[in-house]
Parts: sequence; structure tokens; C-alpha cells
Amino acid sequence: MQIVKRYDRTPLIHIHYVERTVAGQGIAIKVYGEMLIAAKEYVYARELKLNTLEVLLLTPEGADHLPVIAKKWIYHKGELDNYASIDLFDHNGTELVAGQGRSDGSTWLNFLAMGE
Repeated sequence: MQIVKRYDRTPLIHIHYVERTVAGQGIAIKVYGEMLIAAKEYVYARELKLNTLEVLLLTPEGADHLPVIAKKWIYHKGELDNYASIDLFDHNGTELVAGQGRSDGSTWLNFLAMGE
């Protein structure tokens, strides 16, 4: 397992698995892991060991059995070192930003990222 350090309010990322597939002239990379993140934070392609971020699937971990809705927006898909903006909401529709709600407002998310 590889851990990407957390600076101030950036996500803490644990990478568990990286798969690289070469097909013709292209290379596709799949990365699986988990991240500790709050709403309104960004995840950059380089933090996920990718050059470009094209797909990001998020699944919240729910040890406290409270539903969390995770949404993302990937900026400039396919461009070098792009990023995704993450939004997290609780069951009432309240955004889970840093410093609010659970402990420090962060939530563990499992992720599957794909890119080059």
C-alpha cells in the first residue's frame, strides 16, 4: 500500500492497486484505493499516480451507518494533470465540508480511477 501525504486540507490517499494495460499505441491505467476527503476539496491526477484523470468512481464507507452521497466533477478530461472536484452530502442534503459534521468533516471514500 502506498500513502500520499496530506498537506493542510488536501485529501489523504492510500493506493492499494495499480493496473497498466497497453493496447496498440495507448496505455490505460486503473488505480484502486481509498481517500479521506471533505467536500470542496480537489483530487489531482498526479495524486492518483496518473497523468490524466478520465474516470473516477467513488463509494463512501459507512461505519456509522449514516448515508453519504458522493459526487464529482472532472475538469478537462484527458488533459495533462487535470483534477476532480469532490462534493459530499449527508442524508439531509447538507454538504460535509471540512470542520463540520463527523470528526473533522472528512469521509473515507473507496475509489477506482482510470486514465493515462
